[in-house]
Amino acid sequence: MILDFHTHIGQGSRSAAHVIAHHNAYGGGKSVVLPIEPGDCTAMGAYAGMRTELAIEAVDEYGDELIPFCHVNPLAPDALDQIRRYHATGKFYGFGEHKVRLACDHPDSLDIYRLCGELGWPVLIHFEYRNYSYNFEAFETVLKTCPETTFIGHAQAWWANVSAEVPRDYRAPGYTAYPKDPVVHGGLTDRWLEEYPNIYGDLSAGSGLGAISRDREFGKDFVRRHRTKLLWATDCPCRDGKGNWGEGRTRECFASQTLPLLQEYCESEDHYADITYRNGLRLLGLED
Repeated sequence: MILDFHTHIGQGSRSAAHVIAHHNAYGGGKSVVLPIEPGDCTAMGAYAGMRTELAIEAVDEYGDELIPFCHVNPLAPDALDQIRRYHATGKFYGFGEHKVRLACDHPDSLDIYRLCGELGWPVLIHFEYRNYSYNFEAFETVLKTCPETTFIGHAQAWWANVSAEVPRDYRAPGYTAYPKDPVVHGGLTDRWLEEYPNIYGDLSAGSGLGAISRDREFGKDFVRRHRTKLLWATDCPCRDGKGNWGEGRTRECFASQTLPLLQEYCESEDHYADITYRNGLRLLGLED
């Protein structure tokens, strides 16, 4: 069994059936389905078409193989009331993907974080220098001031900060959001996972893969030290777990890259099971 903690419907023509085929290609399990609600500050492009209602429609059709989160535009005047209404349905398990063109400590996002803490929902955030939930270094203050809220970190800025040396200036020559240099110990992400009980790491996409593969000695140690704080996930657009991206495009599936690496790094089958599904089920209150 696997639990893919980061999937979307609507990446191009990616459907709920494609999400299920994707996790079935690796032995079956469940997938968390993450909306990104359209709005004046939220992510544009293919993801923006996935409204929260689409997640519910998918779950109504396919059952508990899919685990829906909800999302709102944080600048909407009734954003908090929308979240309360979603919670009252009893259908949702968390909030996100929070992929917004605001600082990570923007007051409207802070209000959402605090409400989700009251409701017992985890919040999955996309961190990306310049673009989304920026002002990354300030997130430590968020962790301190929202201790009742469980956060899940994801994307380029989150995973670049496994190292203490991080490209931050997007205007600098040679800037990359996907550093490949050996990791310098003492990175913010590494330290926060160690010091704060209310933060987890989402290992999806090229950023998550790069964090544990760019320096294999560090990656193995990182996976072992944070055994209970890492959530396997893909954020993969492929339709079948075999690299079919649709419209005639092919590319290696993220799952086919991260799962063998975790099998190599993990100290036991129990360790591997923790990262690939147990941590996620426990976080969502879905343990048997």
